[in-house]
Amino acid sequence: MKKTLLIALSLALVLALALPALAAEVTVTGTATVSLPADTASLQVGATIKANTAAEAQAQVDQVMRDILAALDKLGIDKADIKTSNYSVYVEMPYEEYGAIRPSAPVYNASNMLSVTIRNLEQVAAVIDAATTSGANQIYSLSFTASQSADAYNKALERAVEDGQMKAKVLAQAAGKQLGALEDMKAEQIFGDVYGIMNRMDFGAAASEKAAIVTGDVSVTASVTLTYNLE
Repeated sequence: MKKTLLIALSLALVLALALPALAAEVTVTGTATVSLPADTASLQVGATIKANTAAEAQAQVDQVMRDILAALDKLGIDKADIKTSNYSVYVEMPYEEYGAIRPSAPVYNASNMLSVTIRNLEQVAAVIDAATTSGANQIYSLSFTASQSADAYNKALERAVEDGQMKAKVLAQAAGKQLGALEDMKAEQIFGDVYGIMNRMDFGAAASEKAAIVTGDVSVTASVTLTYNLE
């Protein structure tokens, strides 16, 4: 029994000596933001009409949309930059509210929305004014982007790596270590539109003056995770 125990202890010692010591590591997150002027705008524009019949609601909203399209064409907005983003017809049935029935008969709602891309930012206010003058009562999701956002994102990635390297060096020195080889690097996964910022604005149906629009800059942010060995 003692001999068996001695053999087991000897094997454990040999294995312990054979295994390398666990390497010390440091993991950091680097971030960077690059700003550039916006040069493209997009917004949703359209109308919602209520009527006693579905056909009447559709006819009215279709006329508004024809007027809007004609107005945008006069402004020189490319037809390729105008797309239908939503079209719906639904009915409001009578319902009881605090003991009263309202509405007294079904009401039909027709809605038609366009997604408009504006490549000359000086035309943003004119597009909004033309749409409202043509009968639009739904204008929202005004957003600004930059055509060079992809290049800006790549630059932000480079600066994020530099930021992570600097943090890792500071941590290594604080721990009395030297920064070793880079073992792992991952860029943060971003879903959706990774390059733009969005400013939402709500507009009334009857605008007597052109809207005052401030475009600002587009901010592009990148984030990376770096893992280094410490020596």
